[in-house]
Amino acid sequence: MFSNHYTAADDAYRALLQRAPRSAGAHAQYALFLNYRHRFDSARSEAAKAVSLDPRDGLAAAVLCRVDDWSQLLPDAMSAGRKAVQAAPAEPLAHLFLSEALGDSGDVSGAQKEIDAAGRLIEQRPTAYLRAERAREEANLAGDRGDQKAQLTAFQAAHDAQPQWLYRAIELVDAELNAKDTQAAQRVLDAAAGQSPDDVETLEILGEDAFFAGDAAALVTIWSKAVVLAPRDPRVLEMAGAMQVAAKQDINAAVADFQAALTFDTRDFQAAAYVMAIARYIQHDEARGRAAIADAVTAAADNAPHGRHPVVPDPDTLWSAHASLALDAVNTARAATGLPPVTLDPQLSASAESHSFYWLFNNISPSVADLGIHQETPGLLGYSGRYPWTRGPVFGYTGAHVGEDITHHGDPVGAVGDWVSSVFHRFAIMRPDLVTIGYGEGEIGTLQMEDMEFGFGSSFPTTAVVYPGDGQKKVPATFVDNELPDPVPSGQPRITGYPVTATFQPSASAQVTSFSLTGPDGSAVDAYQLTPSGETENSASLLPALPLIPATAYTAHIVATVNGKVYDHTWSFTTAG
Repeated sequence: MFSNHYTAADDAYRALLQRAPRSAGAHAQYALFLNYRHRFDSARSEAAKAVSLDPRDGLAAAVLCRVDDWSQLLPDAMSAGRKAVQAAPAEPLAHLFLSEALGDSGDVSGAQKEIDAAGRLIEQRPTAYLRAERAREEANLAGDRGDQKAQLTAFQAAHDAQPQWLYRAIELVDAELNAKDTQAAQRVLDAAAGQSPDDVETLEILGEDAFFAGDAAALVTIWSKAVVLAPRDPRVLEMAGAMQVAAKQDINAAVADFQAALTFDTRDFQAAAYVMAIARYIQHDEARGRAAIADAVTAAADNAPHGRHPVVPDPDTLWSAHASLALDAVNTARAATGLPPVTLDPQLSASAESHSFYWLFNNISPSVADLGIHQETPGLLGYSGRYPWTRGPVFGYTGAHVGEDITHHGDPVGAVGDWVSSVFHRFAIMRPDLVTIGYGEGEIGTLQMEDMEFGFGSSFPTTAVVYPGDGQKKVPATFVDNELPDPVPSGQPRITGYPVTATFQPSASAQVTSFSLTGPDGSAVDAYQLTPSGETENSASLLPALPLIPATAYTAHIVATVNGKVYDHTWSFTTAG
């Protein structure tokens, strides 16, 4: 594994399990290996089996903790981690894996204690892997604290401890990209591209990082190697096609790769969608795209068993269904505040779909980084208009006021959840003058983008729209800061409490006198505040500095002057257990 020969490692683990099928340690180690490959379901199954074979095995419980943590099952992860430390207090990984779960849950001090405990144990029996894992957890904790410089230093130390293992390079690249140091990320990627792992999954992760780093040379090298290793893998062919567009602007080669992917899997929606997007937004010949998809499916049918007739995938059908799901999610969130439902506008959806693929087409261009993701540049592939409000009319939308939210979640309901659970991205959804939305998405592998465009009408008399709504239950206790603009002050912990907002009419003159959140004991929650302005869409925001307590009732109170009149409102909500 550490030599990047994952196929051989997998074979060795399977052979070991055949010889020792009831070894908790063998199943635990295999689970950890699968977890590094991001095969989380299989990893969890193996880790659970390890614990069932020997409930007293601290390493097995520790691995289950790591797997649950990476699967976003934080309460389960902390439970397994505490059992691991109790069962095997001398096992460094028990402390390290629990530290990550604690840090991800917002318990920074608890995470540091576990790292310190692991450090003392590692000094007694140091290995390259343990030293690297300790540095990695220091990096994760530094990130939780908002200390980006310390995070980069620690990830570099993890990489230095295991310089040949590409997994360390991947995490270092990710950290450098988060720090906006694309040149440093490109240097690590270029060195990694020169290695020759036999594991296509490692190449896929490196190749995806090359997209985000804007490293065209590494992009071509890595995905070309992946195609050699897996010439019949639709996922690899999809990403090779995306590379042809982004790095080489070779549309014909890209379509050929996507057609090959469809030949091997006629249900490959991502390949079909990309072909249709190329035809619609670059070639401006929709019939050409439908013909290319049909030709690939026909070729697959010619090689299929007699009597099987694959259905030609229709991207528009799925896009339409996903737009409806996004609409329902928006209206559910608005209903919690007493706001009326909005409608779905097909022209705004067409604009959002176009912009999603513009981002995919030009993913390695610096122009789409950070807040530039909302704009388009004339001359780049798929250009339809510089701003959301200039793109809308191209697709027939006639409304005067347009806004936009973007995220990278992977599904429409989750995307709306990201926006509603954030600060700046929530405001548009909660505006009282919102009347219609459009939804679009583009996805290849883990390169995902969801775009919602908002059509605003005339504002109407209303009190402030508060969220979470009065009496709302099962409100998340935390917000993991990944938002631009950034609502968390620089250098502060990135895991905070759930944001509380009050959105006023866009045309109202609103000045907030006080805005507070109190727990059941009456004490005020320490929080960062934003006041109504053009940048906040005339909304006030209160963002708790630390995670809220689960299954707890909180009371919010805001006093403001709105159009010369006093607005004084108190409401309550309860966090999820």
